[in-house]
Amino acid sequence: GQVKDYMEMLAEEDPTKYEAHFSKYIAGDLDGEKLEEMYTEAHEKIREDPEHELAEKKGITHAKGEAGQMTASDGTEHVRNKKITLEQRRAKVAAKIAAAQAKLLAADDDEEDE
Repeated sequence: GQVKDYMEMLAEEDPTKYEAHFSKYIAGDLDGEKLEEMYTEAHEKIREDPEHELAEKKGITHAKGEAGQMTASDGTEHVRNKKITLEQRRAKVAAKIAAAQAKLLAADDDEEDE
């Protein structure tokens, strides 16, 4: 398939990029040929028993905390970013533009002083 061809081409032309892109496949001892065999076997198994079985739910619940903090019942924590309003977004962009302009002006002044 296409992935097999790409793997083989990349392995020949740029081995370091190949290792970076396909590190999980290399760790699993999969090359282009084995990859094609793996998918062929998977398709055969699906054809044998096409009924999809739903996985059991883990029963994890989430609680919202302050500042977008989410705590799950299994102990993991995540931070969710809150949406900001259009006005806040525009103010943020204006502040970034002003900071960039100030930096350019400071760099310009430094060049003139030298």
